[in-house]
Amino acid sequence: MAKQTIKLTRRQILVGASGFTLALPVLPSLLVSTAYGADPQFVRRPRLYWLTTNHGAAFETNFFPDPALLTQSQNVFADHAVRAGALRATVEGGKAVLSPVLQADALALSDRRVAALNVIQGLDIPFSIGHHTGGHLGNYARNDGLAGPSVTVKDFPVPTIDQLLAWSPAFYDDLGAIRERALVLGPQTVSWNYSNPGSASGTVQNVRGVDSSLELLNRIFVPPGAPPALARTPVVDHVLASYKRLRNGNRRLSSADRQRLDDHMDRVAELQRKLGAGLARSCVGVSAPQDDTLNQLAVDPASSVRYAQLFNEVVATAFMCGSSRIAVFGLPDDKRNFAGYAGDWHNDIAHQWQTPDNQTLLVTAYQRIFEYVFLDMLARLDVEEAPGMTYLDNSLLVWSQESGMSTHNSVSLPIVSAGSAAGYVRTGQFIDYRRTGDARSQFDPLFKGYLMYAGLLYNQFLANVLQAMGMAPPDFERWGYKGYGHPAIDPPGYGVLPFANHYENTSSRYFQIASDPLPFLKA
Repeated sequence: MAKQTIKLTRRQILVGASGFTLALPVLPSLLVSTAYGADPQFVRRPRLYWLTTNHGAAFETNFFPDPALLTQSQNVFADHAVRAGALRATVEGGKAVLSPVLQADALALSDRRVAALNVIQGLDIPFSIGHHTGGHLGNYARNDGLAGPSVTVKDFPVPTIDQLLAWSPAFYDDLGAIRERALVLGPQTVSWNYSNPGSASGTVQNVRGVDSSLELLNRIFVPPGAPPALARTPVVDHVLASYKRLRNGNRRLSSADRQRLDDHMDRVAELQRKLGAGLARSCVGVSAPQDDTLNQLAVDPASSVRYAQLFNEVVATAFMCGSSRIAVFGLPDDKRNFAGYAGDWHNDIAHQWQTPDNQTLLVTAYQRIFEYVFLDMLARLDVEEAPGMTYLDNSLLVWSQESGMSTHNSVSLPIVSAGSAAGYVRTGQFIDYRRTGDARSQFDPLFKGYLMYAGLLYNQFLANVLQAMGMAPPDFERWGYKGYGHPAIDPPGYGVLPFANHYENTSSRYFQIASDPLPFLKA
């Protein structure tokens, strides 16, 4: 492409709500006489934003919409019907309400934005994974290994799907403008990858999240007046030459040290690529926010909201400027901040989820996360990207939780999503995958009378997300199994979970369909 001199007008600049100056990406259709709709070069490449929160434990009646919305039915198997229906909010006192948790100011949750959402009930990790942070994105090995299969799966770590996508040519077919393959936000250990991701080898290690939104900004954007990055290339070349001499010419080098060398050089090669990407394209006119997430760590709802929105702001800017197309936000283990609770949230609240007062705190925390974190990101992307479509239309936003209604039990993990992933996902639905009414699928958490039901595999949901992002099943299936995530199941009689009765074994019909499109979800 020939080099062009581009003049930006005032109307091509957006000013974010938090004092962040956001420049629109270069839009070729505005620089040439040809109409945009006739431009054959525009490709809808999906983006992924994933928000995770710990514990779960909100009553299903508090989290999910009214079951009366489920007006459609479809059989997965003859004895397992799933249901769906159009999401519809009621307006009460200026609030648009889907459920006690899923409600927000009516302007933030307009009918058009409700139509961009999906709320999914009935997805299970089919063993007692207990305390975990890796399950959200498919690395079931990252759990505390308390007992049973949760111990066994620790021997089978895998990259999380964000990292699988980040290093897949099916997702990033062009890295020319990409400064960061995947943005990992916050201190939670939710993202994992090989120590040598370029060759998919080495050990599976945690990808450390960024604590500072300003640091993240500096990773993504080339500051005005920065020296040419390629001036450092000769240094990289010298390192590469030394690496080759040592790697291939020293017989005393152990296999472990050879792997360490390979891992290191893979990181050097990625650094060199990023430097080149910085020259290929940066978002003109981007200036730093006036605040940083490191200044927003108080045990206070307003500070927690500000913390999350500062990260959201940088991610939205990266998505709109083309500097990255993946972001994972592990919200820190302090939902007490969103509820204004300063005690031991884990033991005092999450483990006592059945009591009315604790349910009130859980609902308060999750409602604020939905309105001020998840919907905040939705709103930032609800901006026209091309005639007739928004950045949100070409993205998939997901909010997942560690557990279902019963703390640390992975029955019916609640999922909220937004956006159609560039047309792959059908939106505006409440979907219930549970096998309701069948005693083989029933679960009475802690014998308190709150009946739950097993449904379809969370592995299948992860496989659907990977396919929505452009990957094919042979690219992600492992160990001869379909879906994504290590296949494991609780044995009969283990605890009070229904998995052995419902899923039977890892060769059962549910595992056989785990790479298939989920009912109602695919457009």
